[in-house]
Amino acid sequence: MKTLPEKYYLTHFFELLDYLEQTSWHLVSDVQRSKLNAFKLLPQDAQCLLIRVVNRKRHYVCSEELVYDEIDDYHAAYQLLNEQNWLTQAQDSAMLSTLISELNKSQLMALAKEFDFQDTPVKSAKKALWHEHICGQLASIEAAPSAILSGYFTSTFKSDLAYFLFLFFGKLGGALSQFSMRDLGVMQTHRQRVQGNAHFESREEAQSAFLYCNLYNDLKTLPQQSLLELADNITTQSYTSPIGSLAKLKYDHLCYKLANLVLEHNVVLSESLLTLSAHPKAQEKYIRSLYAKGEHEKCKELIEQLLDTPGDEQLLFFAEDFYRLKFTEKRTSLLTDMLRASGQPICLDEAFVGYVEQGLIEHYGRSNVRAYHCENMLWRALFCLSFWHELFEDERNAFSNEFEHTPKCLKDNSFYSVFEAEIEQRLTTFVDNNHLLNWLIKQAADKFNQHSRLMFWDPDCLAQLFEFAKHAPIGAVCAHLRAMSKDFNGLKDGYPDLMLCQQGVKFVEVKAPGDSLRRNQLITIKKLIESGFEVSVQTVQWQVQPDQPYVIVDIETTGGKKEHDKITEIAMVKVVNGKIVGQWHSLINPQRRIPRYITELTGIDNEMVKDAPVFSEVVDDIDRFGRDAIFVAHNVNFDYGFIKAEFARLERPFKRAKLCTVQLGRKWLPGHASYSLGKICQALNIELNGHHRALNDALATVELFNLINQRRIEASESTNDKRQEDTQ
Repeated sequence: MKTLPEKYYLTHFFELLDYLEQTSWHLVSDVQRSKLNAFKLLPQDAQCLLIRVVNRKRHYVCSEELVYDEIDDYHAAYQLLNEQNWLTQAQDSAMLSTLISELNKSQLMALAKEFDFQDTPVKSAKKALWHEHICGQLASIEAAPSAILSGYFTSTFKSDLAYFLFLFFGKLGGALSQFSMRDLGVMQTHRQRVQGNAHFESREEAQSAFLYCNLYNDLKTLPQQSLLELADNITTQSYTSPIGSLAKLKYDHLCYKLANLVLEHNVVLSESLLTLSAHPKAQEKYIRSLYAKGEHEKCKELIEQLLDTPGDEQLLFFAEDFYRLKFTEKRTSLLTDMLRASGQPICLDEAFVGYVEQGLIEHYGRSNVRAYHCENMLWRALFCLSFWHELFEDERNAFSNEFEHTPKCLKDNSFYSVFEAEIEQRLTTFVDNNHLLNWLIKQAADKFNQHSRLMFWDPDCLAQLFEFAKHAPIGAVCAHLRAMSKDFNGLKDGYPDLMLCQQGVKFVEVKAPGDSLRRNQLITIKKLIESGFEVSVQTVQWQVQPDQPYVIVDIETTGGKKEHDKITEIAMVKVVNGKIVGQWHSLINPQRRIPRYITELTGIDNEMVKDAPVFSEVVDDIDRFGRDAIFVAHNVNFDYGFIKAEFARLERPFKRAKLCTVQLGRKWLPGHASYSLGKICQALNIELNGHHRALNDALATVELFNLINQRRIEASESTNDKRQEDTQ
């Protein structure tokens, strides 16, 4: 196990300092530069103590807590830092309020006792009551020295460190601990791709971004009165206008979220904040509020402005839809229109609840149509492999440091503007499907397993991508790659669930009962259609289909624990329309002794399985026989769990839709005293000879399942008939 050196945190701070001096010194103020130069002159003990203090999560620390073996002379270091004003105690009501908020209940009670406060809460009262009581006595605490509080101190250098970390990571939330996790091997970084570029162009841009990132982050903890004060300060422009893309982004988010937080207390202030924000949801909310108040003309004017000069796909979608609904005779939304065009719903067995995509893949497969569950990963892989060099290797898109995972031009959506010539040149090389396929194969081979958060090197994903490249309309591919390059943040997700390959490529968005299509999905679908792809929305309803294949499974094992015990026998019976269409059965060598009590139960002994195949020898047969069918068993989780565990030992996935004849029996064949296989078969006159042998039990379960399924089909047909009556 890796360990860190004794003064690792000091080494990490100097690594941070080196980055600042190399790349971002122009972003550091003169005062901060002086502090850093003074820091370098401190003795190492003092440096260690100061970094320990400022690297703590809380603002204030207690001297009694700062005991570190690597600091040889703590008292000398503490005294020097005090003398040079690196450390400070709580000196005013604001600082005291912060310190008191960080004390625990016992410390608050001790403080009340030290100042002899009257009418204190009872000892059993919650910390919040004690905190409220102490905060009401701040004037008394500020006026007199406190033995308890005198041991606490902080450092103004803490805020400087927060700013330095912000410059390094380009966002809030970065910490020196990330350097430690890197050194321990817990966090993966990209040392081979370190370029050392600054995140910001100017000090004004960096400070503006830091300000608005912090203001937005503080919204989570501010009390209501402080929120109202902040809203008032923003609307009266007490803060400087945001400078740079990050500051503007956070400013827009700040105004929108703050508008929602103060809405109940000050409607006028909330609306003022909405007008200041360019956040799409803020503009939408403001337009909706105007319409609700009856200001229809102003509302219409703003929507027409959005339609004339669209800047955001989601906002444009809202404007188009809202205008259609409110200012024309058409009363249906784009979503309603798409769903109406989806045609008849496809009926799937309820076993596919949670696996609806797999259910449709099997449905299409029975019609000899190849379908793939692709969603976002297909498109991200296509985008990455089409432009890998520009995204991850070109110096114009260099990473600022080894901790970054997203290329800069994707974060600020500038990929097309920076690499327009390269993108267009690349697209001209995709003259047909063969050229596209060859390029993707070459890139995948050259870059395989290079780390990227945008895509995973999954063999199934690559296989889908290559199949897509063979059949997709090349003009549509190039058009959509261009669209993704221009607005990756808007088109990085929301893609349809399935890709169908039959005389070309078609995409299908699946909508199961209870699902809703999000706006980003509709926007992405719309963009795919504009690019030239065929896309549809397919609804699904849960209804038993007679032609749905089922594989009824029964296993025998060496015991009841799938983690330790092994399979000794497997039987599988395939059923379609209530008829048996195939069987597969085999004893399995568990490669361990079968306990006597298991032999007494099943009749399977060690001699019988001695020459039987081990699981790995029949795994392909088992996988093939049960593929594209619903897995059915009596107490299904037992059989399914054991088979899945055996697949996992061979590092192979096993995932099937499943049904349990115990659960189904209780629902569709109610009233029986017991639903164990032996008892329920006896009650229903189902023949079961040689109980606890896999094939005998599987065949009996087939009869039980057919009885259950007949009830399920009758109920489904009745529901469908009622549905048709209601629509007539």
